[in-house]
This record gives sequence, C-alpha cells and structure tokens, in this order.
Amino acid sequence: MDAATLSANFEARERAANELRALTDEFAGKEMDADAREKETRLLDAMADYDGRVKRGIEAIKASESVTHALAGVNAADKGVTVNDGAEQLRSLKLGQAVDFAPGKGLGKSGAELRAVDTNTGKQVIPRTLFGQLLAEAVNRSTVMRNGATLMSTSSGEAIDIAVVTGRAKASITSENGGIGESYPTQVTRSIGAYKYAYASVVSSEFIADQALDLVGFLVGDAGPAIGHGMGEHFLVGDGVNKPKGILNSASPAGATWQAGAKDTAVSDALIDLFYEIIPAYRPNATFVVSDKTAALMRKLKDLNGQYLWQSALTAGAPDTFNGRPVVTDVAMPDDKVLFADLSKYRVRLAGPLRVERSLDAKFMNDQVVYRFIQRADGLLVDELSAKVLTVTAKA
Repeated sequence: MDAATLSANFEARERAANELRALTDEFAGKEMDADAREKETRLLDAMADYDGRVKRGIEAIKASESVTHALAGVNAADKGVTVNDGAEQLRSLKLGQAVDFAPGKGLGKSGAELRAVDTNTGKQVIPRTLFGQLLAEAVNRSTVMRNGATLMSTSSGEAIDIAVVTGRAKASITSENGGIGESYPTQVTRSIGAYKYAYASVVSSEFIADQALDLVGFLVGDAGPAIGHGMGEHFLVGDGVNKPKGILNSASPAGATWQAGAKDTAVSDALIDLFYEIIPAYRPNATFVVSDKTAALMRKLKDLNGQYLWQSALTAGAPDTFNGRPVVTDVAMPDDKVLFADLSKYRVRLAGPLRVERSLDAKFMNDQVVYRFIQRADGLLVDELSAKVLTVTAKA
C-alpha cells in the first residue's frame, strides 16, 4: 500500500466516523429504529475494515523504510543525466578499463552518478542509473533486504567491528541516599567484512552497437537478479563459512515447536508461543519467514470458531498476516524452520562501489562482449534478542 492509498483509507474511515456521530446525535436519548440499527452496524463494520487496512498499510510502509532510504541515497540530486549516459559509458569502455557505479560517484560532470528529478515537485524519482536500478533489483530478490533489513554503504571493504547485543541492561529500585546499582547490556564484538559477489553477462556486439536498445536496462535485468539471489540467500540462511552469516543461523533457538505431522491445534499453539518468545519491544516490527510448504500449512489453521488465523492482504503490495504479523516466504527456507524476527536488526553492508568491466577478448570468436559485475557485501544480526527460530521436531 502506497502513501496515497493509505491516506484515502484514513479519509474514508473519518467519513464513516462522522456518519456514525451524526446518527448517534440524531437518536440521542431515544431508541433507534431497525433502519438506524442496520446503518449503525454497517458503519461500525466499515470502520473496523478501514482500521485493518490502515494498520496493514502502515506495517507495509514501515517494512520498506530501510529500502526506501537506501534507494534515496544511491544518487545525487543533480539534473540532466539519463539512462543513456550510463549506457554510453558502458559501450565505450576500453580494454582493461573499468568503471565504478556507487552513491556519489561514477557519472556526470560533477563526479556523481545522477538520476532524474521531477521538475514540478523537485523530488527525486525512481533511480534510473545503473547502480540504482541494480540495487533495486537486488533488494527485491532478497527476502531479508526487501522486508526491512538495515542497509549501510561503505567506501571500502575492510573489516568493521560491531557490538552485537545479547542481553539488555535493567534498572532497579534505589532507596533514598542509596547507591545506584550498575547494569550493562550484554554485548559481544563481531566483525562484518565484505564478500565478493560477481556475475558476467554476455551480449552480442550488435546489441552493444544498437543505440535504440536499452543497454542499462538489459544488463540490470540480467545481473541484478543474479547478484540479488546470491546475496539474499546468504543473508537469510548463510552459515558464516566463507559467506555471510544469515539471520536464520544467528537467531536464538525457540522453545516452541511441533512434531512433524501434528494436528492443526498443535501447530497453531506453537506458532503463537513463538510469537510471545520475542520480547514485546520487537513484536510490532517482527515478521514470520517460512518456506512455501510451511506457509501452505499456516494458511489452513483455524481458531475454535472456524476462522482462519491467516489473513490475506486486501491491497496490492501489503503482506499476508498470521496472528497480526506479516508472513513472507523464501525458497531457501527449510521446511522444518520458522523464523520470527525484527528484520531491521539485520545489517547489510554494501562495501565499495559496484564495479563493471568489459572484455572483448573472452568471447572474441563469437563476436560477443562480456560485462563483469562485482559487488562486495556482508551481513550481520546486531541484536540477538530480536530473532527466534522454531525447529519442527521429527516424527517419533
């Protein structure tokens, strides 16, 4: 749900509330007739529906905030540079020559990669240059990045030490003139580095020469998903051995579980227990991450009144929910795991620029050109209290 749709739902809810107030005032001190009762019920139902839509819209927008901030920062606000500027630079690369695309670097006379600006509002619009488009594709292919991970960009890839929270400090009651006890959050220092994600795209020389074709768009559509899938899988389920340690392997084990093949009530009870294993501060921003098989199981669960616990999104772009929290799926998630986590506590580092190089020699006999894309990245869960993983036990 975008901001305009969210605003429209707010306004519709307010109109229903005004009608309800007018109805209440009309029948103040006297019994409502059948038509008034029916209208009252209809207005109350409408307000409840709009309340649900607004809540889901706010959650969807909140989940995408980190992605929005990342995309907003990938380019300078200068005017006058379009996709064709990037395409021309890619076509003109010499043998052994490389070009870097990064926030504040790469294109334009001022030395900054640029994107279009709406001349009426002065606001930056969808990123059109190579780095912006490829980052958007990569984010869209990664469940962790797409659903709220915190993105940071550094100019280089040297290891950075980060304090990871494993326990919270606590305040205590102190008597008058008494000494104040000390309490410190439990922390460990972990390092976030930079792994090299690379992809080579092969195109014909005719394609390069054809100025009518969108070279940037083609290369982004080819390389973006490839790099995004590679990073996205590791940010979710990476084991930390020569790759990022994903949030699934960084999360604390949950006490909640169910046995494979268990009845619906056992599954729903375990999922609700998992919900309450995350401390209250993190629940409002937490998301269930499951496999497609587990999602299908969750969709069938009902309460004692026969109502489904799974609620499908009513608007495009908003997530489905279970027990009031968003549910997302990923093909890399194991069928016997359920992750419930505040994904904003997972930090993704993009180290250095996106490097693009062209080779005419690699596919010389085929009259093809190879574009090589390299982006260094890593990820780290910076608050272990924010994530729990449920493991389904094997059937006895």
